Amino acid sequence: MSDQRPKTSSPHHPIILSPARLLTVLLIILALAAGLRFWRLAQMPPGLYHDEAYNGLDALSLLQGKTFPQFYEGWELYQNDAHAERPAQETRWPVFFEGNYGREPLHIYLMALSIKLFGATPFAIRAVPAFFGVLSVLTTFLAAKALFDVREWRSESGDHALRITPCASPITDHRLPITTITPLVAAFTLAVLFPAIHFSRFGLRMMVYVFVETLAIYCFWKGVNGSAKVPGDQASSGQVLDARLPHHPITQPPAHPISPSPSPLLTPATLWFIAAGFLLGLGIYTYAVGRLLPLLFVLFVPLWFWREREAVRQQWLNVGLMAGTAVLTALPLLLYFWRYPYFFVFRMAYVSNRGVGAVEGKPWLTWLQNVWRVIAGLFWQGETHLRHNLPGRPYLDPLQAIFFLTGMITALKHLFHPRLMFLYLWLLVMLLPTVLSGDAPHFGRMSGAAPVIAIFVGLGVDWIGYRLAVSGYWSPIIVYGLLITLLFASALWTTYDYFGRYGRHPQLAADFYQPEWEMGQFAASFGENTVIYLTPTQEELATLYFALGSPERLQNYAGEEGAIPLGIPGQETLYLVRPLAVTSLKNLQNAFPDGIPGEPSEGYIPFTVPANKTRQLAEHTSDHRFGDQIRLVGWTVEKREEKTAVTLIWEAVTGIPQDYTAFVHLIGPDGRLVAQQDRQPGGHPTSSWRPGEWVMDTFVIPLPPDLNREGLTIQTGFYYLPTLERPGEAARIGEQ
Repeated sequence: MSDQRPKTSSPHHPIILSPARLLTVLLIILALAAGLRFWRLAQMPPGLYHDEAYNGLDALSLLQGKTFPQFYEGWELYQNDAHAERPAQETRWPVFFEGNYGREPLHIYLMALSIKLFGATPFAIRAVPAFFGVLSVLTTFLAAKALFDVREWRSESGDHALRITPCASPITDHRLPITTITPLVAAFTLAVLFPAIHFSRFGLRMMVYVFVETLAIYCFWKGVNGSAKVPGDQASSGQVLDARLPHHPITQPPAHPISPSPSPLLTPATLWFIAAGFLLGLGIYTYAVGRLLPLLFVLFVPLWFWREREAVRQQWLNVGLMAGTAVLTALPLLLYFWRYPYFFVFRMAYVSNRGVGAVEGKPWLTWLQNVWRVIAGLFWQGETHLRHNLPGRPYLDPLQAIFFLTGMITALKHLFHPRLMFLYLWLLVMLLPTVLSGDAPHFGRMSGAAPVIAIFVGLGVDWIGYRLAVSGYWSPIIVYGLLITLLFASALWTTYDYFGRYGRHPQLAADFYQPEWEMGQFAASFGENTVIYLTPTQEELATLYFALGSPERLQNYAGEEGAIPLGIPGQETLYLVRPLAVTSLKNLQNAFPDGIPGEPSEGYIPFTVPANKTRQLAEHTSDHRFGDQIRLVGWTVEKREEKTAVTLIWEAVTGIPQDYTAFVHLIGPDGRLVAQQDRQPGGHPTSSWRPGEWVMDTFVIPLPPDLNREGLTIQTGFYYLPTLERPGEAARIGEQ
């Protein structure tokens, strides 16, 4: 049996794409990306998670003309630490949003625009990351194309050929071919990558950053490529150039001596560098990970200048302009961090070395273990957090993993070529956020690595396709047909995993706060004048607030502790009672026997008091005022065995900034204090009372044994515990 020898290879790459065909393929990829990101965007994921809603609240506050900082939830007590040395400066247009542990501003301003266009809905919140998720597919294509300087040239035959020249013996040629297949497959991979799809449909800020990141890298390499001098004779003659990486430095010397002539300061290449600097600075306004993007260039530029001395002479000014532009762009936020350093380190300190797998007191050990966890997360054991991933699903599906490893290994042979060196540094820098934090692998913090991972997948597909196609054993149509089939199989795999397995997960609705969102929508269906209460208290209310369109529409109180907010006379009142808050519901039914209980829903029982029902539930009326803040509306005294129960009804005349302590004192005939109860109104402190609101509370006062009740009088009032200052004179409300 005679040995089969490979046929002589064609001088052209087996896949030739004209500009029109290239554009068509790219548009198909973008359409696929848009479909995977916008289809059923408002319903999948279900509900509206707290962090999404919080972003929406800040966007709403921008549209409503409110001043910042805004803190919507009571647990955000860190604001006191943040402003301990310098008080907050009120502003209409913040460069940093301090609530919810602090967030960068760009995505919130974009969400404000989206809400302006589409209304205050989950779609409006998620449309921003979805839109930038699609744009990121395009900018990943552009970044990969510029990084490898992939261009099209016309061959002598008139066909379009890529900058690649196969050698006579491709089987023994170990150089790395890079064609437009690489950026196209990179774009396709990002379009169908499970984490990229998910975080494009999640109202957080990751995908806005990915867009800025890839666009910055595109501009940088456009500037580099524009500065490089391509040999004029070859380019003009249409000869196909050898773009194999070992023989294609970043900067190329001119083919012929060029007479010195003055060049303008702002060349097109320089403008690309300035644009890259602007985007580098803009990156820190998108996501905390953006603070690491300049590190990529800090590491790469010295290595580049060391490898190519010609680059120092050609590019030092451009690189300096890029750095200066980045600093100027970032300056407003940098000045904010200088003024409030708490917010620069707070979130990083909060996520660093915390969570599952963190080794307390040994961050270096946590980081070492995280390296392994991140590697495992890429290939076989993904993140288990349901809000971030289908639990356990690896970052890459098996087909993507094979192509990624192929690209990594084949490119590793040319590691010290500056362009591939940049690619590896890009990957390492963008994996740092998850390596240095708790809960690795955290797919959200890996978002910055998604484009470079996709580019490595593209390199793998490009290498496999080229090697098999030019070997002579396989028809290029079969090779690339098989590769395209595998890529679409990967897309179907992801689609099934996301919209099928992930979408049907039984816990998904609860994790994305669907019951909260539905309760908020139910409450929002009542009129604007309806006073709405939720009991018992809970820490996270952003989803309800956003559904209602404003935090001011909902009051949260601990009904189990006794106080009952009665609403505002003449206005309908809606109570949302959690099913386990049995005492709260019973207290409401006792106070309002004619109240209307609604049909129990998942997570709440509605109880409505019509506007025409009286709120005056006391035996005696009063008009005593405690200063200009609180009015005593009425009281009831009930004698019990060895106790006296005093029910008080107050009205908030104005907003009350302090949490006052209420007191009920029993005074003997000789003027001495006999018995008392001093406490804040149970479960509904005065600082949460809204103007016009009536509040009822009962004080049960134990009496001393054998006390003669004859001649006892009752006094009630308020004082501010830290200073014991009273807002007004006490009221004498009756006798025993």
